[in-house]
Amino acid sequence: MSSNRAPHRHHYIPRMILKNFLNDRGGLYFWRREFPVGHVRTTTPANLFLEDDLYTVIGDEGERDSSLEHGFSKLEAAGAHFLRQLLDIVRSGKKPHMGEDVWEFLQLFRYYSDKRSAAWHSRFLSDEEFNAVLEEVANKPHVTDADRAWLANPKDVDRIKRNSRIAAQATGPTEELLEAMRGRGLAIYIAPRSASFVLGDHPTAVAKIGSATEGAFGGKLSFMPIASDVALGYSWQPRTVHLEQLTRPQLRTMNEAMTRQSEMIAGRSQALVASLSRVSYETPEYFTTSDYVFE
Repeated sequence: MSSNRAPHRHHYIPRMILKNFLNDRGGLYFWRREFPVGHVRTTTPANLFLEDDLYTVIGDEGERDSSLEHGFSKLEAAGAHFLRQLLDIVRSGKKPHMGEDVWEFLQLFRYYSDKRSAAWHSRFLSDEEFNAVLEEVANKPHVTDADRAWLANPKDVDRIKRNSRIAAQATGPTEELLEAMRGRGLAIYIAPRSASFVLGDHPTAVAKIGSATEGAFGGKLSFMPIASDVALGYSWQPRTVHLEQLTRPQLRTMNEAMTRQSEMIAGRSQALVASLSRVSYETPEYFTTSDYVFE
C-alpha cells in the first residue's frame, strides 16, 4: 500500500489491547518518565503508545509505503477476535481448548506483538553500529564519490536507517524460533479480584517471580498483559493451557518489571500507576537478545 494519504499515526500497542484496560470514564491513566513522580494523566486509547510513521517506508523521492502497517492491521483484526473469545472463556472460569491453527496464530501474534514495539524498533540497530556499516560500505573500492556524498547526507542516512529497521520488523520468525515456541504451552495469568496489570511501551516483560509459578523458567517469568485482569505467558508442556491465579505480591512484581523497562506505563487504576511511577528505569538484559522471550 503506497499512498501519501495513508494513516501515519501507528500504534505499537494495538488499540484493541488498550481498550481492555479502560477505566470507568472510558480512558486510561498513564505516566511518562518526564512527568514528576505520581503525576498521572488520563487520555483515550487513540493517544497512547504510538509514533508517527513508525512503520512507513520512505522512498528516494519521498514516496510513502505503509504496507507493513496494513499488514499489522489485518493481524490485529484476527487478534481482536481471538482475544475476545479467550477472555470470555477465562473470565467464566473455564480453560480454553485451542486447535492447531489457533496455536500457530498465537505464536505469530506474540512474535509480531513484541517485534513491532517502539522499544524493539529502537534497539534493533544502534546509531554507532549503523554508522560503522555505512563507513565500511563507503570505503569499498567500487563505491563512487557521488555514492560517498550520498551516504554522508544526514537526511538520506536517517531515512536509510529507519527503512532498515522497518524492513527488519517485517521479517518472520526463523524456523528454529518457531520450533522453540511450538515446544511451549500457554500459561494464562489471572489478576486477583480488584487488582490489575499495567501496560508498558514494550508488550512483554520478564519478572523474577520464583519457581512456583507455571512458566517460570529459572525463576523468571515472561508475560504479556492482554487485559487489565489477564496476561499470557508460556508453560512447560507443549500445546497445553494452564490457568494461574496470581497472588497480589506476584502481580506487583510483574507490574514493577513492566514499569522498570518502560518509558511510559498505562492502566485502569490511577493509584496503581501513581505508585509504579516511583520505580526507576533499568534497561533489561533481554532487550539485547532476540530470544529473551524464553529467558
